[in-house]
Amino acid sequence: MKNLLHLFTSSINSISTKSSIPFINPTEIYNEGWMTRFLVHYSMQENLNIEGLIDFGKIKNATSEGLISSPFINAEKNREGYTHADMALGDFKIDYETRGEIRVEEEASIFGIIEAKMKSNLSKGTTNASNYNQASRNIACIVHNCIDLETNNFFIVTAPKSMAIHHKIKDKLDKEVIKSQIRNRFQISEVKEDTILLDRVDRCNIGILTYEDWIDQFEEGDLKEELNGFYDECLKWNRL
Repeated sequence: MKNLLHLFTSSINSISTKSSIPFINPTEIYNEGWMTRFLVHYSMQENLNIEGLIDFGKIKNATSEGLISSPFINAEKNREGYTHADMALGDFKIDYETRGEIRVEEEASIFGIIEAKMKSNLSKGTTNASNYNQASRNIACIVHNCIDLETNNFFIVTAPKSMAIHHKIKDKLDKEVIKSQIRNRFQISEVKEDTILLDRVDRCNIGILTYEDWIDQFEEGDLKEELNGFYDECLKWNRL
């Protein structure tokens, strides 16, 4: 039986090649969103355990573009809206027929977010907080939603190896940098600093997983070949 990725790409190719002009801009398909969705899907299917980062065998649910609440969502000054999580994974519930808000389960053992990048850098800030990058914002949301729970948390950035180096993403994931930005976010919102939340940042598993290293975790075979082929198209159409 052909896998999901093969059926997906075959369908897109059959639509796009009916004329000399592509029916769909290739970057609508070959991008960080779809690359990450496929990798998460097959990592869960194959029970991949990427040592030091994430054991997909322990992941029960995964969803793309769900809404996650922030510690500053009710702040009177410089409030912050919900964050769209590129990919949330773990023990949670979500109902897209209503708001599409992620609700971490009370007995959750694991919860985290994967932030997907292809060519772009982590954003530097938000409208009301210029020095509050995408990593700090996501991590604050993760630990805020698990503040009273015995949950293992993680935040992973996935990107091409060349872009991870070019954008110095590792430096942006330093826990002291993240905690400093979150402290500053409390100050500009005039919200009392939550020391428990900051302590949970220290316990959060934070790191980079490049697409190259992720794909390399799969055993040799048709699936790995399909994943590499899709990734090659992503690199091509995103001019990498």
